[in-house]
Amino acid sequence: MLRHTHTLTWLAKQKGRASLMAIGYTAKRFEEYLFDWLLYGTVVAWATSTYGGVWGYVIGFLIMTPLSALVCYAYVKVYDWTKKDWFGFELVKDFRDTRRSGNFWTRMVHQITQLGDIPAFFALSMYGDPFLTTVYLRRRTKKYHGLERRDWAIFWSSVIVSNAYWTLRWAIIVEVLAYVWSQYFAKILI
Repeated sequence: MLRHTHTLTWLAKQKGRASLMAIGYTAKRFEEYLFDWLLYGTVVAWATSTYGGVWGYVIGFLIMTPLSALVCYAYVKVYDWTKKDWFGFELVKDFRDTRRSGNFWTRMVHQITQLGDIPAFFALSMYGDPFLTTVYLRRRTKKYHGLERRDWAIFWSSVIVSNAYWTLRWAIIVEVLAYVWSQYFAKILI
């Protein structure tokens, strides 16, 4: 019973933060749906159909990389301007930097956050975006104060890794759809 009381007290303290994170994640997911799934896929499919396989992917990458950088940099500016932890990264950094004891899940999450910056960089670059990667890896003393040289290196490296991943991902999807179309649906229409 005492454990549950502690958990409920912690949850009550985090209610405002949870609401802010819910708004942040909802808005970010909506933008990701529009950008990553609609715009990115459309541009790679158009470039592939216009310029062919390899050149289409390269051109899709060259079109989407600066767009991605602009959107992610705008997120950084808004994040710093509002000085709000919209995504809970400061909470995760607190969790990562403080030795934790407790139940199995608490220890496991703490161990995952202890894997280091390089695994976090690649995971966030591929499954998130350069904004999330940069904010998570930014030093705690510089939160909400713009980007330093180290942060810019992380940002631009993440822009390249993230867009290479998304271009490759869409290239595979486009090729699979083209193959399925040519093997099954094109024959029906002939």
